[in-house]
This record gives sequence, structure tokens and C-alpha cells, in this order.
Amino acid sequence: MSDVKQEVEAAAASMEVDVKPETESKLGPLPTIEGKSEEEVKELLKQAAKQIYFYFSDSNLPVDKYFFSLTCCNTEGWVPIKTIMTFKRMRDFQPHGVPFVAYALRQQIDSEGKDPLVALSEDEENVRRQRPLEPNATAWSRSAYLKGFGEDDPENNKQQKIEEYVEQFGKINAVRMRRGDIEEKGPAGRGKGKFKGSVFVEFAYEADVKKFLELESIPKFDAEGEDMVKMSKDEYVKMKAKEKGIPEDEIHKGKSDGKPREGGAPKKFNAFKEMDRAKKGQMPALAKIGDDVAIVGSRPDFKSGDKSAKANGKKRERDDDEEGREGKEARTEEPKPLIIEYKGVELECDRHTGKILDPSKIPFENNTSVKFINHGENGDWKELKVQVAKVIENPFLAFPPGSKSGTVAKSDSSVISDEELNKLKEAKMPFGGVEVEWARMDEEEQRAFWTTRANFQGRVAAEKLNDSQQQQRGRGGHRDFKGGRGGGRGGRGRGGRGGRGGRGGRGGRGGRDGDRNREREGQSAAHPASSLPPSLGTGA
Repeated sequence: MSDVKQEVEAAAASMEVDVKPETESKLGPLPTIEGKSEEEVKELLKQAAKQIYFYFSDSNLPVDKYFFSLTCCNTEGWVPIKTIMTFKRMRDFQPHGVPFVAYALRQQIDSEGKDPLVALSEDEENVRRQRPLEPNATAWSRSAYLKGFGEDDPENNKQQKIEEYVEQFGKINAVRMRRGDIEEKGPAGRGKGKFKGSVFVEFAYEADVKKFLELESIPKFDAEGEDMVKMSKDEYVKMKAKEKGIPEDEIHKGKSDGKPREGGAPKKFNAFKEMDRAKKGQMPALAKIGDDVAIVGSRPDFKSGDKSAKANGKKRERDDDEEGREGKEARTEEPKPLIIEYKGVELECDRHTGKILDPSKIPFENNTSVKFINHGENGDWKELKVQVAKVIENPFLAFPPGSKSGTVAKSDSSVISDEELNKLKEAKMPFGGVEVEWARMDEEEQRAFWTTRANFQGRVAAEKLNDSQQQQRGRGGHRDFKGGRGGGRGGRGRGGRGGRGGRGGRGGRGGRDGDRNREREGQSAAHPASSLPPSLGTGA
């Protein structure tokens, strides 16, 4: 593939663009709450969207049996907002109603540009995950143990306060409060007792957890409280295993035979395993949903004897901070991913799409890309590239169609100096009849740009791997594959054995009427996999 073609395709690839809500007229007037200022309302909207995004995240959805089961009631994965608002951590928003939460979601969705995590139905009553579900394969290495929050202090140790404290150290995906067991309840009481004063923190980026662990000291959670203790999750689990006499090589081994684990604890729910069961025509093990719980579609079947089933008519009370069970989590063996070498680093990719499984590992140096804004309509990016090349030799330019900004980087991914940036500004380059403005990019913007480039190289390698495997099918088995190098010092790929089934595409953002839902309910009875939303990876 030529460099020009690669640049055109990379520019057209799905690139996360930070698009802020343009005007209040687009979303409607900001909701008002008696006794609260505009800033307080905005903060409430932010928290509402953040919590729902957590439910649908890669960190939660694959291990949350009840919520995953709610998404399986219809093939599009819709979940009523009013049902989500019955969960413990959403109760603060109940007095403001479904329209308030829907506004919060629309605001967040609009800010994410072309690839939002979730979608809102046209009637704004339901929400679903929009992106395909991805294995959270590196959560363990991005997680840390942190203690010092005071044991069993429910008033001071609310989840939100702990999250706000931890966020000073970097972007986080989840904070899981650790709880003791309720002995008189046996296995059913594991992880549901008093708060232990410690949490597991899953950071979004490996670089942040490394910086956090390297800090000599951190401030106390409570000025009058105990000193904070921190270590990697791996270090903590190995320490506890040694205390209990558990061999190190058994720490991450999960039971896969359906039997209880040692001590009577039930095996951890794994949505990917249940999706694989459904693809094979077997009934996935889903939670029972009470008759009084609002759903879209029909209640999913669940395996008889499933201990998570609740009695009919009993409203499920979700205790979101009862996440001590995550301390017992085990890694599950996934099919070997495709590996590409990108800028000297090996990255794991989805074998079918080429998408990087852990974007936090994508290398980039600060100030290796700059953005241009304030351009006119219908500008020719090739003409702009010619002008940029007079300042930066052999530049790479990305300008996705319909975007409000574009990005420029050097072909060798080296730093763009202040002198070079000033020359770009002084050149007063026209684009679409308007003079371009140049600016530095913040860390999140740069990370999104380099993630797009790495995903493009992954896609090229995946296409070559899939083509190679098709050619080998008539000769039995698969063999390892190594692809050629791509632009930006990336693109060399190799694949292991096996592979995950294909993912279905994302559906539209609109709602579905009752007749179509009933049609899909009929399909569910025909094949277990047809009851799982395509966006969760069941394939089309």
C-alpha cells in the first residue's frame, strides 16, 4: 500500500474529535433545580453521565452479570434509564427525573464526536452501549491497591469522595471498594460486609499507575486519619497469597468447570465466555430479572440453579460499592491476539479488526503533533500539506471528513519544536479560503491522534492476517503470520492460533418500535446468540 493511500485512509479513519456542545439550542436549555446554582447543576449532569458510562464500560459490563443481562433483553442492547435510576449510586438523581439524566447523556455523547460510547434512543427513555465490547485485558497491570480510608466509615467514605481523591493521580476507569464477608450468610455474604478501608484503583493508562506507585508519599484522605499505603495490585495479591500459603502460579487461575471456587465463592461472571456459549447454540448463564423491573424486550432465560436469581417480584437493589469481589478476580485465557510492532513497541490487537486492545501502551512523545483550526469549507488537505512541507519535511497530515480540526505530525514521529510551530503560524496558510490557526495539543488530544494511527496499522496487519488464513484453510490449521512494515515505523504484525468471533457493527442511534422488538424476541427463542446485542460482540 502506498504512503499516500495510507495517509488518505488514516485521515478518513474514525478519529476522536473533541466536539463541545455548540449552543444551548442544540440540547435545549440547561435544566434548572430549585436551590442549586448553574454550576451545581452542571456538576450533577456530569456525575450522572459518568456513572451510566461506568455501567456500560469495558471495566464493568463484562463482569457485571445483572447489568449485562439487562442489555440482553433485546438485540440492540437498550436499557431503560428509569431502571438504571433505581441503582444505589443513581438515587441522588431520581428526584430530577429521566429527562435530566437523558440531557446529561446527550451532553456527553455530543462531546465525544463521531464515536461515543453510548447511544440514546429517539424518545430519550433508553440507553445502550454503542461501541463493540472489548476485553479489559490489561486491567490487572493498570491497577493499584490503596489503603487509608478508615474502616467502616460509611458517611465519610462514600464512593464519590474516594474517586475524587484518587483522580488527582491520573485518569481512572474504576475504584472498587473492598469489603469483608458476612460469615453467617456463607458464600452469599462474601464481599458484602464492612468496608475494609482499602480499594483497588484501575487507572486508564499504565503510565499513570507507574507514576502513582513511584510517588514517595501521598496526602492523607482524611487530615486526621491514617497514613496511606499503596502498592501494585499484583504485589498486594502475591503478598496475601504468600500469607495464606497459596502458590504464586495459582493466583490468576480461574475455575472454568462451573463448580464453586475454594471456600465456596461462586466463579466470576465473564460476559465473553457467555457470548461464546451463545454462539455455539448453548444457553448463556444470565441473571434473572424481576417482573417489576422495566426492560426493553423480553426477560432473558437463565440457567436453572443459577444462584444469582432473585425471587419474582423482589426489586433488585444494586449496591455499587460492594465491589470487594473484584479483589478475587481471576484472569481468563483469551484467544491469542494479533501482535504488531509500532514505533519499537509490541502492541496487542483484535485479530479481526486490528484495534489496539490497550491504547495506554501506544508510545508517543509530547509535542510530536500539532493541530490546525479555524479553516474554511471544502479545503483541499493536499494543498495544505504542500504548504506545511515547506516548514516540516515530509509531514503526515490527518483531517477526517467533517472534522473541525486537523493534525500534523512528522513522518518520523519526532518533536515539533517551538520554532517550527512559530513558522507554521507565520506562514499564514489558507485552507478553504480562511487562514489556518495553529496550536499545541493537550495530552488527551495527542493520545487520541496516535491511537488512530496505531489502529490504522493494526487494521492493515489484521487484513493481511485474515487474507493469509483464508488461503491456508484448504491446507489445514493456521500458521503464524508476519506482515510488512507500515508508515510511522509501525505495522509489522504476527498472529497466534485461534481467534475470537467477529463483532457485529453498531446500530443506529434511534429507538425501535414495539413490533420490531417483538420480532426480535421471537428470534431469541430460535438461537441463544440472537438475544445478545450485536454491539456486544455476537456477530451479525
